[in-house]
Amino acid sequence: MKLKEINRTAMLSWSPAQHHPIYLATGTSAQQLDASFSTSASLELFELNLADPSLDMKSCGIFSSSHRY
Repeated sequence: MKLKEINRTAMLSWSPAQHHPIYLATGTSAQQLDASFSTSASLELFELNLADPSLDMKSCGIFSSSHRY
């Protein structure tokens, strides 16, 4: 059973367990291309809201980066 999903090829990290709301950070994976063959890199933050019935996670911010993770 899926609770949420993000369609990214990325490294990820969760916020600390005691932090609320819960956030997920994704960083563009090194040595990977996305579906559009883009080579740009970014760090994106998502908020986990289990009260929302959709599979999507709300994007809270995206930052361009000169490095992949």
